Amino acid sequence: ILMIFIVAFGLTCTKKVMVRRYYVIELPAIVMATFADSTQFDKKVDVRDFQIARAFDQTRIALRTNTNELDYYYYHHWAVRPSNAVADFVYDMLVQMKLFSNVARDISYNPDYLVTGDVKSIERIHIRKKSYAHVYIMLNFVDAETEQVLVHHQDDQTVLLEPDGGMNTFSRKISEITAEINLVFLQRVEEYLSSLSDY
Repeated sequence: ILMIFIVAFGLTCTKKVMVRRYYVIELPAIVMATFADSTQFDKKVDVRDFQIARAFDQTRIALRTNTNELDYYYYHHWAVRPSNAVADFVYDMLVQMKLFSNVARDISYNPDYLVTGDVKSIERIHIRKKSYAHVYIMLNFVDAETEQVLVHHQDDQTVLLEPDGGMNTFSRKISEITAEINLVFLQRVEEYLSSLSDY
């Protein structure tokens, strides 16, 4: 009986314990260096909460294994829901760029402009033994008074991951894609404002 107990105890001790892991979508350090030459405008901007496709409106990371088939990782989660994480990402970029004199996250009093967005897809794709990071985002720069969309930008990118790329590699690539999409958008916003005669 003692021998059975020892064997059972040994098997219990060697069993791998699975824990949930959480991943962040955050501004890559290399992007920060591109902000030095931005023009600052004396305007107030609110970055509102983003919309998101319902299939991705959760912290579980989505895995696409076929064109119309989605699964979700049980142990791999986003630390923040993607709709909020991407909106926070845009806010962080605006703050770092110092593009505007005042930037608020969510709703503030009497802003000049709004930044809104729609996360259409944010997922890992694994098809035919290859893995990809996929991000599809739509972004709008809106006149707060008239609600007219002044600058619209959307991008749908799928990037091949390294053969041994784990979830940290995947989340880092998602951050890099998100940064690239947002940087193009904010550069277009800067160009639009610079073209106005009253600036």
